[in-house]
Amino acid sequence: MFLAPFVLAVLVAAQPGPPPRGGPASPGAAAPVAPNAPSADAPALTSSGSVSAPPLVASDEACAAESDYAAGFDALVRGEDTRALELLERVLLVCPRHPYAPELARLARTRLEPGARLAQDTLARPVVSSVEGPSKGARASLTIVQTLHGITQGILLCEISNCQDTRAYVAVSLLGGGAGAAISLLATRSGLTQGQAAAINSGTVWGFGFGLASIGSFDLDGDASTGAVMAGALGFTGLGILVAELARPTAGQVSLANSGGLWSGVVAALLMGTQNDSDTRAFFGIEQGVVGAGLLTFALVSRNLDISRGRVLLIDAGGLLGGLVGLSALFLAFDDDHGDALLVGTAVGVVAGLGTATFLTRDFDASDDDAPAVSVVPATLGRHGGLGLAVLGQF
Repeated sequence: MFLAPFVLAVLVAAQPGPPPRGGPASPGAAAPVAPNAPSADAPALTSSGSVSAPPLVASDEACAAESDYAAGFDALVRGEDTRALELLERVLLVCPRHPYAPELARLARTRLEPGARLAQDTLARPVVSSVEGPSKGARASLTIVQTLHGITQGILLCEISNCQDTRAYVAVSLLGGGAGAAISLLATRSGLTQGQAAAINSGTVWGFGFGLASIGSFDLDGDASTGAVMAGALGFTGLGILVAELARPTAGQVSLANSGGLWSGVVAALLMGTQNDSDTRAFFGIEQGVVGAGLLTFALVSRNLDISRGRVLLIDAGGLLGGLVGLSALFLAFDDDHGDALLVGTAVGVVAGLGTATFLTRDFDASDDDAPAVSVVPATLGRHGGLGLAVLGQF
């Protein structure tokens, strides 16, 4: 009897309450949402009542950040690391979750460090092109040589004209030098390379040499000999101008052609010196033919070679040293009565020295850098494509 009121109270408390207004609630229905309750997409309220920033979505600010990102990427590619870092940090302020800006900003900071900058400057060495460009030094060398050429031509012209007054020699040589300087400067206003200047100047020098040799080979005298020298200088200068304009050789190629003609003539002269024939006409005629053949042969060979003037000078030094060694060795082995043997030994030493120097200097024009010329730059396949690092260099 005493438990009945307690059981009755429990049963009453367990009964379901009245359904909400608007109809009965189904067992799986969601709970109603109060009108002032915050939604899932709305900014959350903090304990202090302030609103926290929602996750960044597409907006006008994000578009502005994208333009800064593109500008920063382009600056990074151009090597403007300070400008790139400034733009990329501006992007990160607007869009901290940008997929690429953090990594590119880190790369810009790394490249701005002193150690990284030193490594980049050391590795990313520019590749020197073998193609020569216009040079003021080339114009100066051409002007000097052609001024001397003009002075010489003036003196020779006055000699042919039988000038009786010394002042006539001075006046004509002055006119010739002025003409040579003026023509050289006016004709090269658009620029001149070292190879072109060397080709023209070499033609002038070889012209005088062939003109002087023609005196002996053709047995000339008087005005004929003077005219031969003048014609040789003018003719070979014109030939040098044609070579400079059409072939556009480098300074090394011209030096190789000159060395070929020079050493061919030296070896031929040494070997012909062993003959007892005193026919000077034959000697000078053969010399002209051999020198001309040497010039032409090595000029054609040099067209397929990328050789520097410095290497050619080293090869010339090898020929000179080889000839001296050959002469000294035979002189110590024999005596000065064996003149023919000395001449042949000198010729053999010249050839051996030229060959040895050519072999030893085979890597002279190669790059002397132990490390390859490498540059690491950011790269992309399109504005919205993949990003990465590109390795550029010469290996």
